[in-house]
This record gives sequence, C-alpha cells and structure tokens, in this order.
Amino acid sequence: MCGIFCFISKTDFTGAQEEILSQCQCHLQNRGPDETGRLEFDSRVLLLGTVLWQQGATPCRQPVEDDRFALLFNGDLFMDRRDGPPEDSDTRWLFRQIVATRGEAEELRELFGVLKGPFSLVLLDKVRRRVYFGRDCFGRNSLLVAVSNDGILVSSVLGNKVQQKTVELPPNGIYYVDLAEDNLDLHIFPWNTKKGESESALNVTFEDPIELPWLHSVNSEISFNYHDLLKDSNVDSDQVFNLLLNNPAVSNLCNDLIRLLEQSVRERVVNTPAFCRKCLPARDPCPHPRLGILFSGGIDCTIIALLADRFVPDSTPIDLLNVAFEKIVRPNGKKHPSTAPPPIDWNVPDRVTGRSTLQELQRLRPNRHWNFVEINITRQELNDHKRRISDLVFPLKSVLDESIGAALWFASRGYGTTDEAVGYRCDARVLLLGSGADELFGGYSRHRVAFYRDVRSKDGPSDAEVEQGFRSLAAELELDWNRLPSRNLARDDRVIGDHGITPRTPYLQEDFVALVHGLDASQRCYYPLGAGIGDKLTLRLCGYRLGLRESTCLRKRALQFGSRIADRKQNAADESTFLAEG
Repeated sequence: MCGIFCFISKTDFTGAQEEILSQCQCHLQNRGPDETGRLEFDSRVLLLGTVLWQQGATPCRQPVEDDRFALLFNGDLFMDRRDGPPEDSDTRWLFRQIVATRGEAEELRELFGVLKGPFSLVLLDKVRRRVYFGRDCFGRNSLLVAVSNDGILVSSVLGNKVQQKTVELPPNGIYYVDLAEDNLDLHIFPWNTKKGESESALNVTFEDPIELPWLHSVNSEISFNYHDLLKDSNVDSDQVFNLLLNNPAVSNLCNDLIRLLEQSVRERVVNTPAFCRKCLPARDPCPHPRLGILFSGGIDCTIIALLADRFVPDSTPIDLLNVAFEKIVRPNGKKHPSTAPPPIDWNVPDRVTGRSTLQELQRLRPNRHWNFVEINITRQELNDHKRRISDLVFPLKSVLDESIGAALWFASRGYGTTDEAVGYRCDARVLLLGSGADELFGGYSRHRVAFYRDVRSKDGPSDAEVEQGFRSLAAELELDWNRLPSRNLARDDRVIGDHGITPRTPYLQEDFVALVHGLDASQRCYYPLGAGIGDKLTLRLCGYRLGLRESTCLRKRALQFGSRIADRKQNAADESTFLAEG
C-alpha cells in the first residue's frame, strides 16, 4: 500500500500545489510510512510517493525514474509469468516493462491492461510531455481526481478540506493529459479496445461495464441449474449440501472455485515481508501475527480464514478482527432520565456469530492459535475520530459510507482485547476482507427481492416464475457488479490504508472472478431454499466441502448492522450528518 500524489499545473507553479499537498500529506504518510520521494518536472508536474513496503528485498522509494519516465505505483501484482529476480518489487518490475515500450501509447495500454492484481498508478513521460494515470478495472485501489483553474490533481487520498470538486476516478482505462494542451483536457485509452481512444474522458462514468480482458480464457460450459436439481427432491435443508455435492457438475465447480480461491489467498498471504509493524524497523525475527482477517463469523470470511491457515506457519497466530459499537442513539427530541447508563452490551450480532464460528475453526484447525480480537467502540470514541474518518471517506458522504467507513477504520486499527490480553493491538500489515463475495454470489437482500419480483404462486414459484426470477436476478447481479468500484473498494482502501495496512480481497482475484462471472445466476444461488442456505449457495457448498458446518447456514448480515454501528431507520443513501459535522 502506497500513497500517490500528482499535481499537473496549467502554467508554471504558483504555489497551489504546495498548499494542496500540505492538506493531505499526513494521510499520504499514513498510507506509506516506510519511504517518501518527490519529483518536480518542468515547473508543471509535482509527483510525491509514500511507500508501505510489501514486496521485494528492500523498500523501493518512489517515484522511480530514469531520463525519460517517472512512475508512482500503488498495488500488488500477482502474475505467475513475471520475469526478473524474485527479490524485485512490483514497482521496479513494472518500470522495466514501461521502459521497454519506449512510450508507445498502444503498448502502454496493452501492458497496463494485462496486469493482474489491485493497482493505481501515475506515469510521467518526459519526452512526450504526457502524464498517464489510472487504476485496475475493478477499482480496488483508490485514486481521486480533481480539476480546477490551477490544474489537475490526482491522489490516493485528499481529505475534505480540498476546495476542488473531487471524484473517484472511474476504473475504465488509462487516462492521460498532454502538457502541450492549454486546457489540459483529459483523454482515455479504455480497457475495452473496441471503443478506441476517447477525446473526452470526462464523459466516462461508473455506469460503463467493468471490462474483463481475460474472460475469453475461461471455460464456462457448466451444465446445471439448482432449480432442476432440487425441484423434485423433497430433501431436508440439512441434506441439501450432500445432495448437491454428489452431482458431478456441482462438485467439479466447487473444486475449481476452491482451487482458484486457495491460489488467491496464497498470493495475498505469502507475498509480503515476514515482519509485523512492531518488528519491521529492526528487521528482527518476528513471532507475532502478520495477517489479520476482518471476521464476522460469516461464510465469506470463514472460508478465507480456513484457506489462509494453509500458508501461515503453524507457530504464527492469525488475528481475527471483530468490531462492535455501542448502540447509537439518534436525537429524537425526547429527554432521557438522569439515571446512570446501563452497562454496554457488546454482544452484537457479529460478536455472537464470530465467537460461534471461532469454535468451528478451532475444531477444524486445532494446531492454529486464532487470536479473536474483540474491538469495542464507544460513542465517545467514535465522535473523537469522526473528522479523520470523514477525511478518508471523502468524496463519498452517505450514511452507508459513514457506517462502513467507521467500522473498517476501527477494525483495521486493531485495538482490542483477546482471551489472553486486555490491551491488545493487532500489528499485522495485511488485512484480508471478503469484499466481492456478495456481489458475485447473490448475497444481498435486493438480489432475493429481484428474484421474487414476478412470483405470484402462494405455494412456491412455478418453473416459469423461477426462470423469470433468474433473469431478473442476473440483471441485478450485473448492475451490482458494475457499480462495485464506486460503492465499496476505493473507500475501503482509503480507510484501511490509513493505518499502514494493505487490504487484500481474495474473492476479487481475476481468474476467480472470471469463473464466477461466467456462471448463470441459476448456478450461483437458489432462494427457494431460504435465507442462510439459498443465498450464496455455491459459496456455501465450497465451505461445506472444506469442512464447515454451522457457518455454512448463517444468514447474511451487512457489516454496519452486524457491528451495530448503523441505525436501520436511516436511509443508507442519505447524506451523512455525522460526516458533515467532521
């Protein structure tokens, strides 16, 4: 995880770049505490990079430059056929590939388009006097852009003191600016090569479909649907998993999904220096947890925990981070009695399921020391940090952003208690999240609503209604998938990265996504089985095959409700007054 900052001035520097940098440099330093570098070009371009060391034998200061190019890179590249010495950082490797293109625009687009892994970048071509910037097609890493009379600002994080209108850069291609143009128009080379170069990148929005350049390599000829397999079975719900896994097509699909997800978890666990935050400065041998998992006890994070166990030494604990909030009481005009407040009940829904699933992990992996970290946040502590959280969530400002942003910020900070320690701090430098699983496998209540929208039968849906339900569900899944970058990932990256931690999302590995994205809706879930089984059915089957039992049947709960930070009476899309007061 790194911090990227680039200011492109319309004229020679006037000082605006330093003023803006001063407003957000503390956030950039938090993202990259290990190295900082700075470069000015032609009194028009300012580049600053802060580095969190996660690859290579030594930290790589940024920007990396030679006589022609200067590169700022924030990301992880997980590519099997990457050439060069294994001790190289991703930044050094990518810079060599850029140099080999000699600045040819089509070769640059091809190079960036085949990268696998989360990334955002800024590239200065000193000869062509052109600045490129962009992020991966899922939008996993944050990159904000603001345009003003002074020029164009591109940064991982800005904070809400910046006066310019700021947006999250849509992850639809590689953007560029020519310094020779008076107005510094934004252009784009889209990931979808059929569209060609666009002369008006400002018209590109998040509504454009996410382009997956590697989808063609996936064999999606999987011939089953859950309705045909289950409609005449009359099997009890506790036998559904065994029945379906006895079907060869379902069984093979689950094996393929587990194999790809295991590979994804391995990449995200193994590829990092063997030090926690505490041991990193002295490079001392580190016996402490170096991996954290955001853990509610649900099926998404539990599968990740089971697979991560395979790649962490037995002697090294794994931190399971479980966050709970004091119940938020919204002002309603009523006076509260002046009696002493009752003790805070920290047994929020996610705490209960987390504790329960912990026992299942301990049963399946008895040799692993699982640190269940209880992170309890009072209303006072939440208020104490709301300004900082508001800066990180910006430019988003909805009630949903408030709730999830705060939950992730406190969870990734890692201050809590364990069974062995009261004042415990998680010093892991990598945090695994289950992001993307609900969008891929139909885990949200709106997916169920879409499926049942045209069902009229009181005794269960007919074959025709099921067919129509899956068509409606497919459209809703595609809609959710295409807006994933604008609603979740960049915000989460800014919030978690503030603690010098890299968030990694195993479900959003390109090959895994390509396989799931190629499935019909009828091969991902089956809502007539009921909540806790039918939603994300295929993923639950994978968990069952891995040995999970209780957690395969837990109902989906959103983080903001499971941790009890959110008020269900609020509209998630409304602008947050809490953040506005920051």
